[in-house]
Amino acid sequence: MAALVRLRPLAETDVDDILTWANDPEVVGNLAAFGGRAFTRDDELAYVRRTLASPTDRVFSILAAEGDRYLGQVGLHQIHERSRVGRLACIIAARQDMGRGFGSAAIRAILDHGFGALGLHKVWLMVFAHNTRGRGIYGRIGFVEEGVLREEYFHDGAWHDMVRMSVLAREWPAPGSAPDHGPQTP
Repeated sequence: MAALVRLRPLAETDVDDILTWANDPEVVGNLAAFGGRAFTRDDELAYVRRTLASPTDRVFSILAAEGDRYLGQVGLHQIHERSRVGRLACIIAARQDMGRGFGSAAIRAILDHGFGALGLHKVWLMVFAHNTRGRGIYGRIGFVEEGVLREEYFHDGAWHDMVRMSVLAREWPAPGSAPDHGPQTP
């Protein structure tokens, strides 16, 4: 199976690409952390610099394997070294690229990196309970629902339940997935 994506470590030069989606509510609407205010280029540059300096975040830009076109970001955040756990986040930037397998390929690649090079034991994520499409995608990749955090986030004028999902190193590669999870991360 040919790889759909390639991961490249986050760089300050990604700021303008990040700004193509960071202020689009249709793209970031499923992010509980979305504050609803526009981010400036300086805001994003500061975020990138903090992330690059962070000992607990590993973030990559997602590029199309064919042509190196920017597709979005994927990362492992809040890495707790002693417990060897980290939180997954993934964004596909353009609506026309969503639903084409790029996000799933990027998640598989970052899980390969997390369970391989980083030696993580567990990767977890949070998803809005009403985001059944996202929950289904994560489930097909190999994530298991751990529980519901009731009314965890106030977003878009209402309280929302969040579902925590995870995959353990011993469960990876994900059941039913192809042996080639995509590109190797640096």
